Amino acid sequence: MNPKGPGLAVTERQAAASKLDGPGMKGPLGTFAAIAIAMLAIAPLAHGEEQTRDSYRAQVEPICQANRKANERIMAGARDRVNSGKLDAAGKQFIRVSGSFAEMIKQLLPIPAPVADERRVERWFDSMRLLKQRLRNVGKYYRAGEKIKAAHESILAERAGLSANNTSIVFHFQYCRFSHIEG
Repeated sequence: MNPKGPGLAVTERQAAASKLDGPGMKGPLGTFAAIAIAMLAIAPLAHGEEQTRDSYRAQVEPICQANRKANERIMAGARDRVNSGKLDAAGKQFIRVSGSFAEMIKQLLPIPAPVADERRVERWFDSMRLLKQRLRNVGKYYRAGEKIKAAHESILAERAGLSANNTSIVFHFQYCRFSHIEG
């Protein structure tokens, strides 16, 4: 339970979402998409029902599934680019996937966590934010031509993903599990 009182965890996550950087949807379509996602996240709880792990998973999995498909498209060929020395192009891919990941986090933040799992969900978001930053750093290092630093940061990104998985294991996610990003 949130020590600051019930309901504050959602507003803290929403405030954190506004701090995330990365490309976003602009214009009326982006606004409509954001409103629709927020309404879908809040609608099941409109009548005072308490969020359960199953209902939480049902709300976040479609968002994670869409993000996973987008990230697979973004990362297509990244490994080949790294192996052939096209580090700048590979770096751009990692930076783009980091931005996509930031958008996913923004979409997940408004979804209320089960009361019993508020702290667990906060730790999950912390791990995902760290993963997002690590992926961005991998991209920056590749763009700078620093292949060894990028490899090191990639290992740290994988650890952040594993940490997120370990924190969220009780939800039995399928698409919200993070694995090694293949390119």
